[in-house]
Amino acid sequence: MSESNHHWKTVLQRGVAALDFQITSPPNASPTMIAEPAPQKRALPVMVFHAVAAAAVVDSWVAGGEGEVLIDRPAILARQRLLSAKAAEPPGSTPSPFSTGYATAYKLELARLVWLAIIDHPSRRLEALAAVYAPPEPRVKLV
Repeated sequence: MSESNHHWKTVLQRGVAALDFQITSPPNASPTMIAEPAPQKRALPVMVFHAVAAAAVVDSWVAGGEGEVLIDRPAILARQRLLSAKAAEPPGSTPSPFSTGYATAYKLELARLVWLAIIDHPSRRLEALAAVYAPPEPRVKLV
């Protein structure tokens, strides 16, 4: 990142840190995962909120294998490792150290990919990516 854009690294890191990864497939199916904003106890600054939304959009690009930036092998492997670790956890259990570590590694890859997506005009591009984000439908738990 250039000297004039040094604050974007912090904005993007705070944004991806506020992501939470959830397995969305039934137990017997092949696992699928989505990124969504983690429940927050306080409001996020607007640019960090845009970074959260942009990171969720870029996660969908990594999952689909295509997007506005080149999705490289390290990002795909980091996501696959996280998906495997999350799928191995029993439902309702606390996150394992493996999934926590893989989530951290994948979040760093997401921050890098978001930066590549917004590098030409960071504030405008980040807002445009955030506008594309559509939050997942609320999951209704049937008892």
